[in-house]
Amino acid sequence: MGDCGQMGKQIEQRKGLLSRLLRNQAGNVMAIVAAAIIPLAALIGGGLDMSRAYMARARLQQACDAAALAGRRAMTTSSMTDANKAEAKKFFDFNFPQGTFQAGTFVPVIQSKPGETTTVQVSAATTMPTTVMKIFKYETLPLEVTCEARFDIGNTDVMLVLDTTGSMAQSISDGNGGTTTRLAALKQAVKDFYDTLGAGSDVTGRIRYGFIPYSSTVNVGYQLPSSAILSGAAGEEAYYQTRRRYISSYSSSSSNGNWIIQSGSTSNGSGIATRSGSCPNRPSDTVSQSQSSSSSSSTDSNGVITTTTVTTRVTTGIDYSWASGSSCTRSGSTYSRPWTSITYNNYTETQTGTTTQTPQYSWQYGRYALDVSGYKGGNAVSNPTYLASASTDVNGTTVSATNTWSGCIEERTTDSSITASSSTTSIPATAFDLQIDTLPTDGDTKWKPHWPDVEFTSGGRWLNDNRSNEYRAGTGGWNACPSQSRRLASYADRTSTPTGQSSSFNTYVDGLVAVGGTYHDIGMIWGARFLSGTGIFSADNSSAPNGFNISRHIVFMTDGNMSAYDAVYGAYGYQKQDARIAAGSTDNIGLTAIHNRRLEMLCNAVKGKGITVWVIGFRNQSEGDIETPLQGCASSSNHWMMAYTAASLTEKFKDIAKNIGGLRLSQ
Repeated sequence: MGDCGQMGKQIEQRKGLLSRLLRNQAGNVMAIVAAAIIPLAALIGGGLDMSRAYMARARLQQACDAAALAGRRAMTTSSMTDANKAEAKKFFDFNFPQGTFQAGTFVPVIQSKPGETTTVQVSAATTMPTTVMKIFKYETLPLEVTCEARFDIGNTDVMLVLDTTGSMAQSISDGNGGTTTRLAALKQAVKDFYDTLGAGSDVTGRIRYGFIPYSSTVNVGYQLPSSAILSGAAGEEAYYQTRRRYISSYSSSSSNGNWIIQSGSTSNGSGIATRSGSCPNRPSDTVSQSQSSSSSSSTDSNGVITTTTVTTRVTTGIDYSWASGSSCTRSGSTYSRPWTSITYNNYTETQTGTTTQTPQYSWQYGRYALDVSGYKGGNAVSNPTYLASASTDVNGTTVSATNTWSGCIEERTTDSSITASSSTTSIPATAFDLQIDTLPTDGDTKWKPHWPDVEFTSGGRWLNDNRSNEYRAGTGGWNACPSQSRRLASYADRTSTPTGQSSSFNTYVDGLVAVGGTYHDIGMIWGARFLSGTGIFSADNSSAPNGFNISRHIVFMTDGNMSAYDAVYGAYGYQKQDARIAAGSTDNIGLTAIHNRRLEMLCNAVKGKGITVWVIGFRNQSEGDIETPLQGCASSSNHWMMAYTAASLTEKFKDIAKNIGGLRLSQ
């Protein structure tokens, strides 16, 4: 009984404790906390693992982006090569080495984007282990990224202004232990430039390429409308340092025909004259005669003048003469002698005489106007300084009989007051040769054909005679005519011929030749004229089919410094005699300084039009960098560069193409 009572009390105490706990809300926290430990652990562990996953994915995306950009920058063809892919993977691995964040082993997929092969596409997929989430059976988290890179080109017009002077035929290191010619290196670099920048599209962004090979002049004539070339009309005469034929004297000869009866009559008479004491006198004549003449002249194609004179005479009266064989006889004191007579009754006769004057020609040397109408049309024309009967110059060199225009030009009117110290802030109003957009409307603003076959010194030497190194003909320096220029055109690839062109990109570039001296200013002005949207080619250049803005660039490549010579016949005529840039007595050093100052004026004007100018110097390192005027011509110090090997030249052209292209991530 005692035990049962005690047990009852204990049960009552337990019921009381539970009742108190039930009624005491503060006691619930312990149960709630205990119940929440598991979901809290899952939440915290998941946050920790997700944070690690976000960090890993950001790092993986960074590697993807770097790989895409590197791969696209390395591309020089229309799709990725294995080398391009290797370059991209190198950047990927550098930014996300295998095992980063304990990620599983994987290989990124690097390729040209299907259907858009110039775009680089990179993707990567892997997993990373969890930490806390493992207790909830989540062993790994997925990591996946995708990215793309392409050139964002807009509309781009590029004029390649290329030094193709004689020195470009010299050799240079190819950068790989061998040698090549500078011109061969340039040709390859230009092709690589195209491969890097690409063909473009009228929809996504048009790309056009133009070419200005230059030496002492440029070959742009056949790219210009005929109306832009001097016509020869009054105010548009084309003058050259040449020779013309003139008559210095005449040699004469004369002959007369017989008298021919035209009208009237004659009658014969006879008689005997007598006289006492001495021989008689003959009867006195009563003949009277009148005479008149008329002349006419003609000149044949050889300049021979023939004068014909017709003389008319009219005779009247009696003409007495002693009888033939007679003599005076005597009979006593009377002397006698027989006579005869002719009586003229308005007896009219004519006689025709001819005088021939043959001209004696000589050559006169100086600045004379020549007819260029046939020559500028591209036809083979007779050389106006050649005559079959006088076909040589003063040295006995035979002048060419016929000529055909190659397309090179002489520049329009300039201002010879420009000196080596003139201001470069503006171009003089009368220096039409330095003006980019002035249209050809008159004799001052039009161009004339470069015509070396008619050029002579004032002493009578034909300048195209090839007699010495000072006057090298044809493929030499004094009258060099470089390859024809090309206006801006779109090229779908390097091997197809675009509409309006005569050959492909490759064929044109392969045809460039090295000839002549280095006049940078003539190359720069024509590069700007072919590129400008407001000049003579504005109809082609002012807008693009897609309506977007146009980015304009000049890529100017040279292997030498400015070199002007007084004995050159180029874009400014024959300097020694024409003296268009400076006095004819100015030496080569002085001429070079003036041309450099003119180049600086041009460069400022070109950049003032919003055209970006890239300048590449290309020569042996021992020759030093290109001169300051050319460096200053570039749009900035980052826009000019030097190349000392063929491989380096290619890289410079590629770098420019990549900068023009505007490499960016597209996804």
